[in-house]
Amino acid sequence: MNKPLKITGLLVAMLLLSHCSQRQDSSKAEVKDISELPRITGQTQAPASVRPLLEQADEALRDGQTTEAINHLQRALQISPATAEIQQRLAEAYLADSRYRQAAYWADIVVSTGPKSDPLCSQSRQTLALAAEAMGDLSTQAQALAALNDCLQP
Repeated sequence: MNKPLKITGLLVAMLLLSHCSQRQDSSKAEVKDISELPRITGQTQAPASVRPLLEQADEALRDGQTTEAINHLQRALQISPATAEIQQRLAEAYLADSRYRQAAYWADIVVSTGPKSDPLCSQSRQTLALAAEAMGDLSTQAQALAALNDCLQP
């Protein structure tokens, strides 16, 4: 290769590299740092944006397709992560799928952070009691059943 062609090639390469180093990565600019966002507060009812997923989960459960129902509920939870209704439905789907540890986990979250006096209150405690019983955790079962009385108090 002759010398002028090599020099031209090197100059073009240097220009391209200098352009790349000056170019901003637009994908980084679009990413939000979620640590700066306010914490999500819990809500009882699921928003309208996830209702179709909840309906698909209900249909899958009616058809005995618990894994599919869980997948729909997990997607709904990604959209609305602090919604007690979705968390409770997920606990019930795991219970139906005989995945008792996961059922107890999600039911316990609803017991701890969910409503204290509506039907969701008693549902979460019943789900926790059933999952605990299936795992042989009689202490947790007894606590969940005893906490049912708290749901009746307005």
